[in-house]
Amino acid sequence: MKINLVLLSVIMPMFMLAATRLSVPPDGVAFGEIAAGEAAAKSIELRNVSSSPVAVSHVKGCCGADATLSSMRIEPSSAATLSVFLKPMLPGEFSKHVQILCDDPESPVINIPVTGTAVESRSPRAASHWTLPAVVLAGIVDGFNPCSFAIMISLAGILAIGGRKRKARILGGLSFCAGTFVTYMLMGLGLMQALKVLEGLRVVHDVVMALLAFALFVLSFLSFRDAARFRKIPVFSVVTLKLPEGVKVLIRKIAMESWSGPAVALAGFGCAFLVTLLDALCTGQVYVPILALISREPGAWRSFALLSVYNLAFIAPLVAVFILASKTTDAFQMAKWSSRNVIPAKIALGLVFALLGVLVLLSLKGLGVSV
Repeated sequence: MKINLVLLSVIMPMFMLAATRLSVPPDGVAFGEIAAGEAAAKSIELRNVSSSPVAVSHVKGCCGADATLSSMRIEPSSAATLSVFLKPMLPGEFSKHVQILCDDPESPVINIPVTGTAVESRSPRAASHWTLPAVVLAGIVDGFNPCSFAIMISLAGILAIGGRKRKARILGGLSFCAGTFVTYMLMGLGLMQALKVLEGLRVVHDVVMALLAFALFVLSFLSFRDAARFRKIPVFSVVTLKLPEGVKVLIRKIAMESWSGPAVALAGFGCAFLVTLLDALCTGQVYVPILALISREPGAWRSFALLSVYNLAFIAPLVAVFILASKTTDAFQMAKWSSRNVIPAKIALGLVFALLGVLVLLSLKGLGVSV
């Protein structure tokens, strides 16, 4: 019996070593608590516990985790350092893994877990220096977007010429502004969640961001071209970036039917919901890239605050239009003012598109810069 125990004590380690030649810490790569939005690194040792070298052919990170190995050939009784780098954007627990492909016939693929918890960052360095100014600027410029500003003038004119008293016109306009704000907030929150899901799919995320940056540069060119065309021929038919005529007609129809009844405040809020969804064909050109930038900000409250700032900046021109409409029924004068400012608005919009394109490009992981 004693001999059997001795043989077993010798044979069992041999089988264990044959099963895995690389020894990995039982917890894998455990980061513990790290700050959301900040890059972090953690290293562990992979030790060769066999009597022959282990050749590693590939080290592959997953789901936003990058990994490097100090040596791709690990000699017997030696170790190589596995370094894992990641940058979790959202607070909460995360679970990723790193794959080691080697020539071990028993374990050619070793999956090493990467775990930890991202917490809210208290460091001001984690916040972007450019996101807040870009959000405010984009919101104001998008609020004066010619392809949607003309609709604002038209809606204000409908409310002004409806025979209502000034108080009713103000109430209807402000309720419309509130409805626009709430609708854009809900849209933004939903789209940001979708963008944050892409954050875990690093390759897909970077491809989407690269395509978005390219689209922004195209929109910038088209906006500058619209300004040049409108300067030569001051009619909206030469403008490329605008709402389709059918959508404009539908928006006016909705407004006329909504504000025909006595409940002007409730009707204005409901009208805003429908009009905002249609107008998003135009304003979404700026809104989507802004959401892409906001979604990368650390902390749910910061993202929500930035989204609120953008939408407040966006509706500011709309509030001004309805206040002006409450003082006059001359919608023609407001439309004339809008027409005079098409060129400056298009130039400003082109600059914003270009700025957003640069910021989106800088957010790509491959450039190593976070905005």
